[in-house]
Amino acid sequence: MKMHQHKIACKECGLILNKPKADYTHQFICPRCKACVYKFGQDYETIILMTLTSLILFFPSITLPLITLKIFDLEQTTTLIETVFIFFDNGYIGVSIFITLIGIVIPFIMLLLILFILIPLKNGSSHKKVSGFFKLYEYLLEWQMAEVYLISIFVSIIKLNKMATLHVETGLYFFCAFLVFMFITINFFNPYDIWNKNEV
Repeated sequence: MKMHQHKIACKECGLILNKPKADYTHQFICPRCKACVYKFGQDYETIILMTLTSLILFFPSITLPLITLKIFDLEQTTTLIETVFIFFDNGYIGVSIFITLIGIVIPFIMLLLILFILIPLKNGSSHKKVSGFFKLYEYLLEWQMAEVYLISIFVSIIKLNKMATLHVETGLYFFCAFLVFMFITINFFNPYDIWNKNEV
């Protein structure tokens, strides 16, 4: 197979490899550390559809009640946004900021960035015009940890269930569905396809 003049570096071990000019539908594995150097993404239409679905699920997941906690005659229902304010009002400012970032801000911005990248490209714009969005997406990808918040919710449910009556509300189901669709979207979207399609 003929090799392209450009090079590509393994993100895990830093090995410099020749990047094939064609055959981008295959995974390219680093011969040194066996990490995946390149993986083909899905078509733009599929990714845009998955992104829009994730955004539709996002808003009810942060505004609808997650759980209802009942201790004796006291009952409290909280949403994701209300959880942030509860931590803030009780002095846990760092925790509230962390939850806001990983559970709300970063996932929302990442989904918007995917649209800002793919929609112009689908309409014929140059990949250079979306390079800034691409760089920001790559940076936020390292901070995408919305599933950590979901795990903390389940841990809290297990612990609090021994002391109180807990009811899972609609918002938690939406949040789980949102995480599933966002995970699929991120795995479908390969920003490097943008550059590869312009090199072939």
